[in-house]
Amino acid sequence: MDNTRTIQTAFSFGLLALLFAVLVRMLAPFFSVFLWVIVIYILVEPLHRKAAERLDERAKFYTAKRRLLAGAFSLGTIIALIVPVACISVLLARQFLSFLKSAETTVSANRDFFTATEAGRFIADAVDSLSFHLVNPADARFRAQIIGFVQHSNVRLVELGTTLAGGAGRFCLSLVFLIFSVFFLFSDGQYLAELFAKTIPLNPRYMSELKTKFAKITRSLFVGYIVVALYQAAAAFVIMKAFGVSGALLFSAAVLFCAFIPLLGTALIWGPVGISILCTGNVPRGILFLALCAVFVSSLDNFIRPFFLKDRINVHPLVIFFAILGGLKLFGLNGLILGPLAVILFFTVLDLLTSSETESRRTDLSGSRPNAEGVPLAGNST
Repeated sequence: MDNTRTIQTAFSFGLLALLFAVLVRMLAPFFSVFLWVIVIYILVEPLHRKAAERLDERAKFYTAKRRLLAGAFSLGTIIALIVPVACISVLLARQFLSFLKSAETTVSANRDFFTATEAGRFIADAVDSLSFHLVNPADARFRAQIIGFVQHSNVRLVELGTTLAGGAGRFCLSLVFLIFSVFFLFSDGQYLAELFAKTIPLNPRYMSELKTKFAKITRSLFVGYIVVALYQAAAAFVIMKAFGVSGALLFSAAVLFCAFIPLLGTALIWGPVGISILCTGNVPRGILFLALCAVFVSSLDNFIRPFFLKDRINVHPLVIFFAILGGLKLFGLNGLILGPLAVILFFTVLDLLTSSETESRRTDLSGSRPNAEGVPLAGNST
């Protein structure tokens, strides 16, 4: 009898593992969509919940109104995200193409800039020293490599545009799928979350706390890092546009990515731009540009991010930075969220296990017994 039960148990677990592998294989192509659907839902869900609470459950057509509200939120949210991103992407691609053409023309027309002019020699010496003599702009081979890189990037950008145009149909299909997925989450998100929690063999207390932490951490990551980076990019764009910097949108996009780098961060972009203004001979204008960027782009970051986070993410920014880099390398664009999320959830689970062990020791010392679920009746919660 014991052997039969053991075989049945092993067969059940094997079947479960096989079905789980098939399920993962089927849903793998939609992983990115599912991830961003969940992120969008977590970010917008508090606003949707407040709007849904205004509906009277005893009124006629309550279910239809709730579905209509979910549809309006899903469609409105996707449009509010996709339209600005699409417009900015088109403008950014045009500006990047124009920048590459200008760079190719400038480098070709000023081949002796780094050797014949005082400003050029100063920049060449500075770059040579900072790169530990690995990069020397005054070297003819380096200039040839720069021209080749610019020309190659120009061709690759055109090829990328052709590829994107060819995938427009697939993009529209993914967009429709995204809207429907967000709609069903707004309609039945709570039920789906509870159903998912029941399928995981984890202590209900831990599962509840992990769900709460997951939602809070996702909102904190988005607001505390992505929104702050967007603010820094917008502030840099306004300042550069006011000073007449060509390629302001392109530099602002670079500021957006550099905002995640600790210490120097956005100064890696606005610093060289300010120095280039100084090199043109307009020293007061360059100093004013650097001062404005230092205050409104870099310095305010130290006040805005703690205000948004409010100690909800107690992880050093350097850890977040490497988590983003590792996440981008492992998951692509999804790593922007998955990298920091995995690190923070790791520390959260570690904290839960540590606190559970501490509570167990306190329970053993005090002589109290845990309840039926295995959770101590007394003890601190995280």
